[in-house]
Amino acid sequence: MMKYLKIASVLALIALVCSAIIAGINLATAPVIAKNNEQTEEQTIQKIFKDYDKEKSSVSATSSENITKKILAADKDGNALGYVYNVTGKNAYGTITLMVAIKDDMLYQVEFVTNEQSFASTVESHMRASYPSSEKSSIEIGFAPQAGEKVNPLDENAVKNVDASCGATYGAKLIKELILIAFEDYNKTN
Repeated sequence: MMKYLKIASVLALIALVCSAIIAGINLATAPVIAKNNEQTEEQTIQKIFKDYDKEKSSVSATSSENITKKILAADKDGNALGYVYNVTGKNAYGTITLMVAIKDDMLYQVEFVTNEQSFASTVESHMRASYPSSEKSSIEIGFAPQAGEKVNPLDENAVKNVDASCGATYGAKLIKELILIAFEDYNKTN
C-alpha cells in the first residue's frame, strides 16, 4: 500500500513540475505570439490595400461571433480604402480564419490567416480560384475554372452563387459562409 502511495506522490510531483514549466513557457511566449499575430495581420492588410496606414485606420464593433475584428482601412491621408474583416469559422475538418476585404459594396479580396482544414491545399486552391486574392493559385485540374485566372471583385449575389463543390466541399462552404457573414455585417453598417 505504501509503495503505491509513494508512486502516486512521485507522479503527482512530476505532473506539478511539468505544469509549472509549461505555464512558464506560455507566459514567456504569449507576448511574442501576440506580436507576431499582429504583424501578420498588418502585413496581410498591407497586401490587400497597398496604401494602408494602421495609424489612420480604425477598429469597429462587430455584429457576429465569427467576426473577431473589423477594420476600416485608411490611407496616410485618412481616406477610407475599405473594410477588412477577420472572420473565423470551424467545421468537422478544422478551423479557417480569413481576412475579407469589402470595398464599394464588392468583395475586394480574401486572404487566409489560418487554414487548419484536413484538405487545406484543396480548400486554398478552390478559394483562390473562386474569390479575389493576391496570391497565384496552385489549382488542381477539375477544381477551378483555369489555373492562374484572376478573379475580379464580386458582389454579394455573385458570392452566393459561387459553386462550393470541390475536393473539399465542407471547407469551401465554410469559406463562402464566412464571406457572407462579413457581407451581412457590412450591410448592417453601410
